[in-house]
Formats: sequence, C-alpha cells, structure tokens
Amino acid sequence: MLVCDLLEQERFVRWTDPSRIDRRVLWCLVLVCLSGAICSPVAIAQRAIPRTSWDEKTSQDPRPDLPGLLDAPEQSNPATPSDPTVDAELAKRTQNAKEVPGGVPADLQALFDAAQQARAVIELNSIIERCKNIAGDSTRIVSERNYTKKLLSWAANRRGELRSDMAGEMVANRQLAEAENLDRAALDDFRLAIQNDPGRWRAHHNLGVLMAIAGDFSKAIEAFSKTIELNPKFVEAFHNRGEIHFRKGNHNAAIDDYNQAIALDKQVADLYSGRGNARFALGQIEAALADYQSAMSLAPDSPKIATEFADTCQSLGRWKEAAEAYQKAIKADPNYVRALQNAAWMMATCPEDFYRDPDAAAKTAQKAIDASNGNLTGHLLDVLAMSQAAQGEFAKAINTINQAIQITEEGPLRSEFAEHRALFQKKKSYRQPPPAN
Repeated sequence: MLVCDLLEQERFVRWTDPSRIDRRVLWCLVLVCLSGAICSPVAIAQRAIPRTSWDEKTSQDPRPDLPGLLDAPEQSNPATPSDPTVDAELAKRTQNAKEVPGGVPADLQALFDAAQQARAVIELNSIIERCKNIAGDSTRIVSERNYTKKLLSWAANRRGELRSDMAGEMVANRQLAEAENLDRAALDDFRLAIQNDPGRWRAHHNLGVLMAIAGDFSKAIEAFSKTIELNPKFVEAFHNRGEIHFRKGNHNAAIDDYNQAIALDKQVADLYSGRGNARFALGQIEAALADYQSAMSLAPDSPKIATEFADTCQSLGRWKEAAEAYQKAIKADPNYVRALQNAAWMMATCPEDFYRDPDAAAKTAQKAIDASNGNLTGHLLDVLAMSQAAQGEFAKAINTINQAIQITEEGPLRSEFAEHRALFQKKKSYRQPPPAN
C-alpha cells in the first residue's frame, strides 16, 4: 500500500473512533457528501435483476453461422417430394445455390449479412419477416428452412432484448404504461425465439427476467432452470434464480444457487452480497457479514453493497461499523437514496447518544427525498418525520407523517406510521430498541 493510502486510512480511523472525536465529526463525511459540489446525477429506478443477458463486451448471442446448406440433397422437404412443380422449383433453387460460393443461396447470404449489421428494432423487424417467409416456404429444402428458423430465433431474441432495455429506460422516466407495452412485446419476442429454437438458452433466460419483473416467480424459476439445463456454466442464471428463491423466502435454495455461481466465478461481488442476505435471513450472522466484506473488497466503490453491510450492522447494533459503511456508500454515490435514507434513520433513532445527530439526520433525510427524483415513498417521509421529532420539531413531524400516511396504501405500514404520529403528538421522539442477542 502507498504511503498516501496509509495516511488516508489513518485519517479515516481517527475520524471514526468514538474515544478521540466529538460525535458530530462522525457524520461529517455524510454532510460533506451532501454538498452540491460533489453530487452527481444517478438513475434511481434500478432493477435488482438484470433485464436481459445481452452484454456488448462479454455476453453476445452469436448469430447462427451459415451452414453448408446443400451438402445433403436427401434433406429435401419430405412433405412435397412427389409434386412435380415443387421438384422443379427445388431443382432451380439448388442450381442457383450452387452458383453461389459455398453453396449458400443468395437470399440467405443477404439475410446473414443484414443480421451482422442489425442494431435497431426496425432492422430486426425486416429480418424476422424475411425469415418467416423462407421458413414457411415449402419449396425450400429442410436445411435452408432450419437455418432461417435459427436466424429468426436469434433476431427475435435480440429484438426482445432491445425492447426490454427500452422498457427499463421508460421506467426510469416514470413512463410506466409505455414500459408495460414494451415488456409485453419483448415477452412475445422471447417466446417466438424459443418456439423457433428451443435450445436458445439466452431467450429462456430473458424470458425468466421478464417473468420475475412481472412478479411471476414460479415461471421465472422455471425459465432460469431451463437456462441452466441448456448452459450450466451461465453464472447469471444461477444468480437470478438465487435472487428469486430469496424473494420467495427459500433461503437455503438461494444459498445453493449463489454457491454454484461463486464456484463458476469468484469475482462477482453481487453473488457474495446476495448470499450474505440469505445467510442473514437464516440467522447465520457472522457468515453473512463475511460475505458482505468479501463483496466490498471486490467492489469497493459499490454504494449498494456498502449499504447492505451498513443496514446489517445497524440491525445488530454495531453502530460504528454501520456509520463507517454508510459514509463509504454516500461517498461513492452522494445521491444513493437507500444509503441516505437509512443513515438518516440511524442518526435520528440510534439508542446510543454518540451516534445520534438529529440535525444531520434531517439534512440527510431531505437529501434522500431530493435524490428520489419525485419517487416519494412513505418510508422517506417517515424518516424525515423521525428526524424532525428528534430535533424537537413535533408539529413539523406530525405534518410530515400525515403526508406519509396519505400516500401509503399498505394497511400495516399505515398503522406503523400512525403509531409514530401518536408518539409525536405526545411530544416524544422514537428510539430503536436495543438489538436482541
């Protein structure tokens, strides 16, 4: 490690050691990160599950190579061998194909070339329609029709990926109806791809992604399992299936999937944080914390992973570690809403006086609301209300919690907010209970 790194590490230790600093200094990194000078815009609408398996650098779905289509004349379509007209047309096509280098018909060569250049939905539309025409042409030999089905499958899957990615952008821009329409079209594309080439594992994976986004976890698991059957080395399928198992509460199954994914690739930080979440849910606390630490070492600039570790430490009453991790997350991304929200909660409600700072909590809670880009939630307002109450601003806190109740539909959550309001009406602030052993 360089000397400058050692000095920076020493400065960080000094700033977070309760025996050596005033409590307000502990949160100075949070407040510094909230200054407008270093804030950078960030998209809030992120999905835990990658929308598609497409990756320009590492995960391209290769277009089917042109085969030696006419090497096996006996593959002629068995449904039309006795039709003289069809036989004549087939003979003509065969003769024309022989005149093309490599024995590939000119129209298939043109289709392949177009697929090589296709980058937009409109280009893929044309390729898909041309493939459908050839695949349904009974005068074509079997190898030609089979090839066009595979190319059609590739093009349909790629079109679905483009549509799904556009849907993700629509969600980020709060254009939810448009996003829903695009996702439906993408679903149709992935199904068309599978229909024409059942072995196209990327289409199965992408179908699973959209099923998960739609909340149909059973079909998502089915699609990811099929992906793994077809390609048992595709890490993302294990990762995504593990995420779905976790959301369904099948924590042991989730851990199994994360274990298999990590065995395939030990350098993916999200795999360790995902396994950490599942282990924590099962009460395997130290193992979970070790996974979070591994994840942070692999992705030191990830605000998401640092926040997951901080949230876990806060729930365990490990306040110093939680504060350091929240600082790390907010330094990495000053607009990361989850880190801002949960750091503010801790500063407003921590049972230990040293880690409680109502003024910093209120500023951080307001920053979380501003960073949400209009995606206001009851939780965000509840944290702000807690901060206001901790400042002794009970009238403001009551007004804010009333807004939280008004925009919240879930009955249990509304009841929780109402309990907080009752505290404020008695001019009392909330404190987290001491963590259980």
